[in-house]
Amino acid sequence: MTQRIDIHANGLGKWILSFCLLAFLPLTASAIDIKLKKDRVVVDDICYTVNAKKETAVVVKKGEPYLGDIVIPEKIEVDSLTFFVEEIAAGAFEKSSGVTSIVVPKGVRKIGARAFAECSSLTTIELPKGLEELPAQMFADCASLTEITLPSTVKKMGSGVFKDCKSLAGIELPSGITALPRGAFEGCSHLQEVTLPTGLTSIGNDAFADCTSLERMDIPTGVKSIGDEAFKGCSGLKSFDFPNGVTKIESGVLENCTSLEEIHLPNSVSEIGSEAFRGCSLIDSLSLPNSVTKIGSAAFRDCSNLQKINLPNGLTSLSGDLFRGCVNLHNITFPNGLKSIGGSAFEGCTSLEKITLPTALKEIGSSAFDKCNNLLEINVLSATPPKIAGSTFGKTTYRSAIVNIKKGSIGNFHLNKQWGKFLDIMEK
Repeated sequence: MTQRIDIHANGLGKWILSFCLLAFLPLTASAIDIKLKKDRVVVDDICYTVNAKKETAVVVKKGEPYLGDIVIPEKIEVDSLTFFVEEIAAGAFEKSSGVTSIVVPKGVRKIGARAFAECSSLTTIELPKGLEELPAQMFADCASLTEITLPSTVKKMGSGVFKDCKSLAGIELPSGITALPRGAFEGCSHLQEVTLPTGLTSIGNDAFADCTSLERMDIPTGVKSIGDEAFKGCSGLKSFDFPNGVTKIESGVLENCTSLEEIHLPNSVSEIGSEAFRGCSLIDSLSLPNSVTKIGSAAFRDCSNLQKINLPNGLTSLSGDLFRGCVNLHNITFPNGLKSIGGSAFEGCTSLEKITLPTALKEIGSSAFDKCNNLLEINVLSATPPKIAGSTFGKTTYRSAIVNIKKGSIGNFHLNKQWGKFLDIMEK
């Protein structure tokens, strides 16, 4: 016997009815499987809410996870009335680990956040043309999703939309997308090919962080900003070109890209953020444009293969930990206008043999040249000793290095408590 569901307005103007499945009723061959429970309905094992006035239906979460291959229909029939499916609610299929594929019909124009998140067995999904937005974490932790074709109509992506899709190997983004959000592909460890749209203008924080299989990335020329840690941990990345127009290299943007050998910075860059290139252990040389006037702390820390780098003339200070652990750095030329060197800036640079401190230099922080055991020549161009701490240089340097100073200034150095620790100070 077919159960009647009264969904008419009954004088109230508008009813929105919600239905949910717990079991099926035996119906005639021409009927649809429907189970009513507390004003919720399931049609063919998919749970919906319906709007009687608009004649629309929304796919929603049901009391138990969805399973198998899901084909969402364009429309459903309830008690001889037709409802067109136009939306998938937030979290509708979330944690349905038994779902293997999903087909979304062409009438759907809206999908809620985390709609398919943690569908760990999902391998394929078909999305309809006309869809304009991919919401936050829409496919987060879909560990079996290997490929996906995005409709050309998509213009916006939410944060973390493909986060931790560890099987996703490649993707092409539609031309309408102008901004890539935070964490969009973070943790996609098998991602190898990404085609970015030419109209892209920004890449968000962590967008490709820990995409360890990514070997190259062609950034469109229109991109003006690349966010913090956007490519952090991309250990397969071999080269990287920042496009013209980027003015700041953000913090940690290429941190721990351990296969990176080449980096190109355009003349538009004025600032390099903290830890921007930390741990890039294969880079052996780097040319910084003269437009750079500020470099953040630890920007080149643990670049263990770095042998030489030019410091731009506009730099007036070197931040703490800047080249700490750069064990192969053997030569550094300081800009004439340099006024300060931060703490531990060159700590552990064991290949550094000599330095020349410019006239403008006023202060060197603690441990700035500590553990630089081969630093045996220090040239000081100012007659006034820069301020240093007791630990600015290592014990070996204090004991063995020659300090060459300006004629007539030896008294200034001998009377200085910290500079007086050096055993060999000579006027030249």
